[in-house]
Amino acid sequence: MAATIARETLMHVVKTLPAAPQILARLGQLRLEPNADLDDVTALLKCDSALTARILRIANSPAFTSGTPYGSLEQALARVGFSEIYKIAGFATVAQISNQNLRLYGISGPGLRENSLLAALIMEELAEYAGIDAQEAYSAGLLRSTGKVALESIMRDSARKSTYSAETCGRLVDWESNLTGLTNCEAASIILTEWHFPSAIVSAIGHHYAPETATADPVMPHLLNIASGAAERAGHGFACEHPLWEPTPAKWAVAGIHEGQLKEAVRVALEQFANLRSALA
Repeated sequence: MAATIARETLMHVVKTLPAAPQILARLGQLRLEPNADLDDVTALLKCDSALTARILRIANSPAFTSGTPYGSLEQALARVGFSEIYKIAGFATVAQISNQNLRLYGISGPGLRENSLLAALIMEELAEYAGIDAQEAYSAGLLRSTGKVALESIMRDSARKSTYSAETCGRLVDWESNLTGLTNCEAASIILTEWHFPSAIVSAIGHHYAPETATADPVMPHLLNIASGAAERAGHGFACEHPLWEPTPAKWAVAGIHEGQLKEAVRVALEQFANLRSALA
């Protein structure tokens, strides 16, 4: 009964979230449709005028163009290409859903955006080494905190709300469960399933705190745990998650990567991150 109530409350909150993540999910599906073209992509992105405006702003940033600015979404699509537009749309999506501080988690809006961006870029680089889909890996990094955004809204309206502290609240997942009946990973799994994201992304985010619990397709949950830890060590993590990222030989083995590959992935990701973070402000 408690789980049912928690899910119903979560679904009510989901209706108040921006439409951008659902558009991103559909954009990923278009990639797999053989008859889809740029007109389909344009029509989809124009469903949300705020998203369109932010996509153009990011596309015109120094990270993506050094020539004549794009005057329209059609121009950006024609010159940038689908894969880059998906990446830009992902950045714009995170900017929309992280427009407020997660006060109860002790996470600022800018901190949430930057963590999401860096985790996504690291995941994208690691995907080639691990032999998994780069776009799905990128999306998992980008959207891994979706559940926190939803649970923050639920907790703010709760008479039992409290700011998280490891000293007084214990484990993050226990604190979340006690207040809402769900962990943020469970909430994200429900939300991303509702938004029709691929099961690989749902599973990766749902299990990345404890990747050893993923029985099917365990590579991406382990990779996301490793990437999240790397983002923290690069100075863009969350204090509430600190105990979750301990690197172990078992994690490396299941993810199918080694330390040298992670270092290179982080190096490349940080170079991109430096160019992109100002466009998300």
